[in-house]
Amino acid sequence: MGESGYADAVSAHYTAGDLGGKILASLRAAGKDTDTLQVDDLAQIDQLHSGGAQATRALIRRACLQLGMSVLDVGGGLGGPARLLAHDAACTVTVLELSEEFCRVGEMLTGSVGLAGRVSFRQGNALEMPFPDGAFDVVWTQHATMNIAEKERLYREVYRV
Repeated sequence: MGESGYADAVSAHYTAGDLGGKILASLRAAGKDTDTLQVDDLAQIDQLHSGGAQATRALIRRACLQLGMSVLDVGGGLGGPARLLAHDAACTVTVLELSEEFCRVGEMLTGSVGLAGRVSFRQGNALEMPFPDGAFDVVWTQHATMNIAEKERLYREVYRV
């Protein structure tokens, strides 16, 4: 399967249909007021990697990020780590995500916790990043690389941006 077919297959795998509605319904069922959500209210559903929010926060502490840094989160899913980077480390974060649905739902969740001005989403392929050279201070990823077969090409792009 070529890279384009592989990217399509991964994107299709992560498409659920009405994911945003399902997430909001599950938050309400858990007793959350979806009009007053906080970043930590989303942790059980938006930290799609080993260790959850605790692991993300540990990485943030070790990354020595500085106030206002521009971060690219490659394969950032629904944006859980990006929202923690923006909330806890005061970074501006762009999520590059293959799944259009994850971008849409991520934007909705980000707006619901008041971080729309600091976290944005861009649908795209990590092997052909739609950003100019040197666009970010930091490139971040948590577990997304397991879905990318062409590691050398990926890391060339990471270095470039």
